[in-house]
Amino acid sequence: MNPVTDGLQPSLKLWGEEDIDGAVYAVYLKKVRYHHAKSDSSEQVSHLEWETIRIRMIKAGTIEKLVESLTTDLGDLESTYMNIFLSTYRSFAVPSQVLTILINRYEQMHCESSKVSLELRENHKRTIEKVLLVWLDMYSEDFFEPPQFLTLLKLKEFTRRFVPGSVLDLRAKHKLLKYKNSGNAENINNNPVVYTNGVHSGISPLQHWSILDISDREFALQLTYTDSELFKKLVPYQCLGSVWSHRDKLSGWKVSPLTVTATVNQFNAVSLRVISTVLSDSSLKAAMRARIIVKWINIAQELRLLKNFSSLKAITAALQSNSIHRLTKVWLCVPREKIESFLELAKIFSEENNQTNCRELLIKEGSAKFVNSVCFSKLFFKGSDKLPLEHAFTMQGTIPYLGTFLTDLTMIDAAISDYLPNGLINFDKKRKEFEILAQIKLLQSAANNYDIVVDPEFQAKFKAIPIFDEKESHELSCLIEPSDSSISNKKHVFENVKSSMFKWTHHKSGSSPASTSSGILCDKSSADANVIKENYMKVSKSCSNLSVSHHHSHSLSNGSSSPFQEFYIIKISLEQKNCDNDGVNMYKSIMLNNSDRTRTVITNAMLKHGIEGNPDDYILVQLVPGGEIVFPHSANVFYAVNRSHELKFILRARCKSKDIRGKKRIPL
Repeated sequence: MNPVTDGLQPSLKLWGEEDIDGAVYAVYLKKVRYHHAKSDSSEQVSHLEWETIRIRMIKAGTIEKLVESLTTDLGDLESTYMNIFLSTYRSFAVPSQVLTILINRYEQMHCESSKVSLELRENHKRTIEKVLLVWLDMYSEDFFEPPQFLTLLKLKEFTRRFVPGSVLDLRAKHKLLKYKNSGNAENINNNPVVYTNGVHSGISPLQHWSILDISDREFALQLTYTDSELFKKLVPYQCLGSVWSHRDKLSGWKVSPLTVTATVNQFNAVSLRVISTVLSDSSLKAAMRARIIVKWINIAQELRLLKNFSSLKAITAALQSNSIHRLTKVWLCVPREKIESFLELAKIFSEENNQTNCRELLIKEGSAKFVNSVCFSKLFFKGSDKLPLEHAFTMQGTIPYLGTFLTDLTMIDAAISDYLPNGLINFDKKRKEFEILAQIKLLQSAANNYDIVVDPEFQAKFKAIPIFDEKESHELSCLIEPSDSSISNKKHVFENVKSSMFKWTHHKSGSSPASTSSGILCDKSSADANVIKENYMKVSKSCSNLSVSHHHSHSLSNGSSSPFQEFYIIKISLEQKNCDNDGVNMYKSIMLNNSDRTRTVITNAMLKHGIEGNPDDYILVQLVPGGEIVFPHSANVFYAVNRSHELKFILRARCKSKDIRGKKRIPL
């Protein structure tokens, strides 16, 4: 239950907290309105009476208290709380543990010697049965434990003893029989075509098929079909930071994020094939490669109309990857209006203000059944707000870019502790996580509005497109256009475009490709400190940078150092003003983006610690074994940070009268 509002006045007001026997409750006061009508008059007059009642909402507790809270004191079902609990409990309990507590609670209410009234006991029992039925129907994968299925057997034994012949009993028997006969979980294995992320060595030309032969609309529809099928079968709780980051907190139960991985694989498959189609044939002229790039821009426009933000992001990120955007001669052959359209599409995923553009679009169009035609005039019809009839009246769903939600959930998991200092489970954190999971579920419902007929021939041919790893792609790119091309020519490509989204980067022959922030084919882990120092100033601030990598994005946990990720969670403490290294405040976690320079990090740390002043009065220091790293104010901390050690930092006031001694300073 969450506080709700009635007009401008809240119907629930926080009264305080209660700490009762292994649980902490937030207590709200609610005014309840009653209407009484006179029965002896033809005109019913409403008399208003008010009553203030107390409502408790559990904030933290033991696992037993959290399970008991599935029913109210009167034995009624807390449906909102049940949805939150069943969506998030896997970070602090295993299915068998929850089932045992529910069964024990049921047996307690079933006992005739209980001091609770018969009516109240029956109410509790009915509610527990409802919880078990919803759990079995909505999260049946929790009971898939081959080959013995002990948890499901325990549930079946419970139904045989207490509710034989009930709906719950029949469902438990059916589920057990199905699992034993099929041996297959109801998971991603039943999904349609899922592209692998394998790497093919060498160059194998595409025979008898070209992406130019397929209409833009059909191409986008087929990508959307696969994306929608994967997204509809996504299990939202697998997106939780504690699951996706692979932080195994429980020894007996491990949730594998199979459906998230499948979605990520599909995302990477599209991006890699975009790059491959541009680079694979070394004999193509620049004009023909430009046609392929224009083709992908056209497909991206269709994806935007279909509200498929996943493949749209995959295409824009691929076209911004180093191996593609360095092709100066090719981009010079791309019509200016197509570059403008591409930049508008890429702007959707801008990192400015925490992906404001992408989030606003999801809010506006996420659950809408039709596309908003006005916002496409710049992309399709200059000076017109009309779309083709095939778009304007086509009911369709929405497929979000999943990386946005994974980032939010990872941030919550890193910033908020799972347990309070007294050892109680922090259920307030689960409520915050559920708010994001609820958004995913809402969009999954909207995805059912798609009505696309799959083309098996297209799916097979698209899957057959060879893909290349980062090194191979860069070598092919350099083979097409040697790396001694002039930077001035690269800049000329966009000099007439008003809203430039990114800059071209240039690399000397023989150097490894710079770390583009597209996040798909970037390998920053192999760069030494000198390369990082030399290149981080060159990396474009506004390149799209939230793509997810199958092999590495699951490492987006606190202090992780995946070379493919777009941010880190770092810990910063505030050193005391006397510059004594022994006196520091507790660490605060903040997010370090790949565009954050030292002054920005210092400003964020000051806000986190609640201190005021000029950021120029502080310096940022990373603690490493045997020394420390001091960052210049102009440094891009994301690329300059030493990721070989734990990401712990100190915010230190500049000291003019006293030098810092006892620590070895490691210059950048």
